Amino acid sequence: MSDNPASKQLVRRVKAGDTGAFQQLVETYQHLAFTVAYNIVKSREDAEEIVSDSFIKVYKNIMQHNEEAKFSSWLYKIVYNTALSRLRKKKLEMFSIDASEYEKDYGLSTPDGWNNLVSDDQKKFIHKALECLPEPDRVVLTLFYLAEEGLNEISEITKEKKSTVKVRLHRARAKLCDQLSVLLKEEVKLLA
Repeated sequence: MSDNPASKQLVRRVKAGDTGAFQQLVETYQHLAFTVAYNIVKSREDAEEIVSDSFIKVYKNIMQHNEEAKFSSWLYKIVYNTALSRLRKKKLEMFSIDASEYEKDYGLSTPDGWNNLVSDDQKKFIHKALECLPEPDRVVLTLFYLAEEGLNEISEITKEKKSTVKVRLHRARAKLCDQLSVLLKEEVKLLA
């Protein structure tokens, strides 16, 4: 999601003390912030806390945000670093990171029910395939495809060279494709 003039205007309003504008920023970016955090920590509860902590940091430090820079990149960098800190803390505490499955109600009684089922099924396979990838690959794919960040922004967020990000993205796509092939072969075997 690239920044648009509305986001820049919201940031200006937040800097002027408009808490309603901050709520609008949260509503705009919370889903993708959660996705970035979840793809790092693999825990719904931790990801929710990371997003909350990140938005608190954003609110406290909004005056330092350079309005010429993309707000989304600044936010995702905060989410990324907060998630990595949480991981380090958890490793020190020697807790295991537990991935949880999302339960969904498919609503097949609606006219679009079957289309939603197919779409949800595709998302399920992509989610499962992403789960099998290493954390850096999951993050770069999420930032590039879901958050629609460019290579420069991903480089800034992850503190990796642009060339490293480009190579990681290329390799992560190939790994995701391979993983989807394996998962779909297993699904076909179950149907036969």
